[in-house]
Amino acid sequence: MFHGSRRIGRARSVKKHTPKMPFSFKRQILPPLAGIFIMLIFFVGLNSQRIAAEMTYRLNSDKITISPSAKEPVNQPVIVPDDASQLVIPKINVNAPLILEPSYSEQKVQLALRDGVVLYGQTAKPGQIGNSVILGHSSGQIWAPGKYKYVFTLLDKVKQNDQITIDYKGTRYIYSVTNSEIITPTNLSILNQNSSTPNLTLVTCVPVGTSKYRLVVHAVQISPKPVANTPPKLRPAVKAESQLPGSAQNSIWRSLFGWL
Repeated sequence: MFHGSRRIGRARSVKKHTPKMPFSFKRQILPPLAGIFIMLIFFVGLNSQRIAAEMTYRLNSDKITISPSAKEPVNQPVIVPDDASQLVIPKINVNAPLILEPSYSEQKVQLALRDGVVLYGQTAKPGQIGNSVILGHSSGQIWAPGKYKYVFTLLDKVKQNDQITIDYKGTRYIYSVTNSEIITPTNLSILNQNSSTPNLTLVTCVPVGTSKYRLVVHAVQISPKPVANTPPKLRPAVKAESQLPGSAQNSIWRSLFGWL
């Protein structure tokens, strides 16, 4: 009994005098800081185009001006080269080729979106009575083909009275934004062509990095000044898909960390 108590006392004595580990910045602080820094670089790399778009918008938002030809609706159209088919949105620094895709095939639309924005299916051509529906990506994986994966990243910045320009078949068409809305992908009402004037509808995926919803921006043609007219009887169109096209894939950041 006596010997056992002595051993316990010695053990307690040894434990009491065990020296504490000294503080070390290299061992205790540097590793988590390095991890955070690597994650930050990873995030910036995956979102570089979106970040660049945001910075460009913030730096140039106070420099945007309206071209003289767009200040007032005019009857005489602005003439542009016949081969120029492009969409320009000065507010968000967008200048993209306009690609005509006559079918509603998801696969064909996705291929066309690699080269610009897409005039969807059998919707009205620019300048025609009806509704021109144009699709554009808001995000995409960095290794995916195509230069226009982020063309509509900042489409939510476009507000009422902002202007949109389309050059098509030798004529420049100018539109004024009326409103925007967020809809589900299965809401095909935006393809409706029952209009007595030329209208424009821009569509992209939101939230950025997903295909959960669609952001829709509506605009009306103001130049050349449209003449009210009864819309012609539309020819039968190819049957649309069950929902509006979206991003081919979620962004890699959303795929990895969307559950957080």
